[in-house]
Amino acid sequence: MPRFVRFGLEGIAVCGLFLCGTTAATGQGAGAIIGTGTFTSFVENMDRSLAFYHDVFDMEVPALPESGERPYNRANPQLFAMFDIPGARERHQSARVAGTRLSIEMMEIQQVDHRTIPLRIQDPGAATLLLVVRDIAATVGRLKAAHVPIVTPGEKPVTLADGTLALLIRDIDNRFIEIRQPASPLDPAGPAANNIVDVRLSLAVNDMDRTRQVYREVLGFKVEGETAFAADAPTRSLTGLSKAEVRRSRVQAPGSSLWIELVEYKGVDRTPLRMRIQDRGAARLQLRAQNVEAVVDAMKSAGLTIVSHGGTAVPIPPNFKGALVADPNNFFLTPFAPCDGCAARLP
Repeated sequence: MPRFVRFGLEGIAVCGLFLCGTTAATGQGAGAIIGTGTFTSFVENMDRSLAFYHDVFDMEVPALPESGERPYNRANPQLFAMFDIPGARERHQSARVAGTRLSIEMMEIQQVDHRTIPLRIQDPGAATLLLVVRDIAATVGRLKAAHVPIVTPGEKPVTLADGTLALLIRDIDNRFIEIRQPASPLDPAGPAANNIVDVRLSLAVNDMDRTRQVYREVLGFKVEGETAFAADAPTRSLTGLSKAEVRRSRVQAPGSSLWIELVEYKGVDRTPLRMRIQDRGAARLQLRAQNVEAVVDAMKSAGLTIVSHGGTAVPIPPNFKGALVADPNNFFLTPFAPCDGCAARLP
């Protein structure tokens, strides 16, 4: 099998950083979140990160050009205004599970000041990718063959309360990935060759009540599965945090199948992450919006930090408006919507 393969996104029109043709036109009045878009991991070297997901998880990635390095994109001052990184250069591509719409975007930002953030699973703002697989034993074999760092003590999956098998690892950028095999047999629908059958997110939060309030009341997400703090033995075994207590919730945007699991830790040292979008370790999730200006105004009124230049949604080619917003845990959100003629495609 070739190291890199080129793919098309069947059923998805892609316009730069945003999904085109999937969002209702921006309306008047109150804003609303109507779905989610891409999850982006901000990395040191995009080519290296894509190779990891291809080699370890069999995900499809864009082919390498003859130069051996994927090119940087032409300068986009309006995008850089949204991210508040004037003078930067960037490149971004996605790794995708073959035959599905499941993908993860890698973005590399250079020529601006940045740091590499040391990530710990319990620190508020740490985003963990959750890969749901058919066969965790086969995955463990590939991880060990590739010398991937396994965080879970004993380097073996642990059994969660519902019978799910789980293992915690770090990727090539030192970001956490949790591998899960559900207790019940998976739906056989879909390409049987794919070991990965779903992609979810987990977010360590500073204050569960505040985080739930923002996602439910400001963004309109569904919230469920709320628990009280407990000394969760499987979580301790999974993470190696032998004294941790956790409480959980999960949230889901209207019109989206993506679940985001919220976890608050106590009984262990925690340091809230203070990242900028260009820092290695940062992550963000796109939010498809209707009336993005109203959405951003509501986020600002709720006390969230609008990172974008001017503190508002900005036009971005080709004909989108979007903003970069930090949630209460400094996890980045990008509400966006199409606009009519507001930002022409770059020449």
